[in-house]
Amino acid sequence: MKKLVLIDGHNLLFRMFYGIPASIHNKKGIEIKGVIGFLGALKKIDNILKSTSMVVIFDSETSTSNNLSLLEDYKSNRPSFNDVPDDENPFIGLPIIKNALKFLDIPFYEVEDDEADDYIASIASQYQKEFDEVVIVSNDSDFYQLIDDNIFIYSARGKLSKLYDEVAFLEKYFIKSNQYVEYKSLVGDNADNIKGVKGIGKKTASEILTFDSIDNYVARSSNERIKKILEDNEDIIERNKKLITLNRHLDIEDVDIGVLSDKIHRYSVYEILSSIDAR
Repeated sequence: MKKLVLIDGHNLLFRMFYGIPASIHNKKGIEIKGVIGFLGALKKIDNILKSTSMVVIFDSETSTSNNLSLLEDYKSNRPSFNDVPDDENPFIGLPIIKNALKFLDIPFYEVEDDEADDYIASIASQYQKEFDEVVIVSNDSDFYQLIDDNIFIYSARGKLSKLYDEVAFLEKYFIKSNQYVEYKSLVGDNADNIKGVKGIGKKTASEILTFDSIDNYVARSSNERIKKILEDNEDIIERNKKLITLNRHLDIEDVDIGVLSDKIHRYSVYEILSSIDAR
């Protein structure tokens, strides 16, 4: 079976950095707990998912620029690491991670202007016919909108890790994956600083989408109070849809998806760090 695994690089790095409480410094004094966690997670993910190809996608400092025209506060709730001590900065180990990925022959890309989410969405959508399965590894819920017959989302949370297909997603949200954009446009997304519609909670949003779409609810429902809320907030809903909808059509011609080498199996994390002189 051909299986492409797409890693949301910053998402994984942040979870590993903050998931390891104690500092770990290499012989040069660099904080590498995020590096060790990242590489260990890659090995574990590959062991669980049995990938035949793997690509890692990182955001860049300009990755949110295209959406700021829609919402000035978009992702403004996320901390800046420009002035924090190195030991508190998840990005301090990023150069080491990139060298390790080169050693492992795992292609990686840092996205300029467009968001890594859109780049991952474009790779998944444009390559899904070439693979039996495409699995996106991220805890970013925006990826749920991509779930399809052979596109899955793997949420890595230790013992609570879960692979989401249409069935698992329906059990969690009581809606279909292709309704997720409208659902999030109603309830908002605190992670991205996107405010939802006041008066519409998760339960109500799910009930609205039993009519298949917001437009159908407005046209067919007898609940005048909810219909008025939706009509009064139409501009907010449409703005949120644009912010939440992932772009699946970016130019990804530069993406090189090869067969995953056996290095990720053969080398321990310590051996990888030794090989690139990053212990």
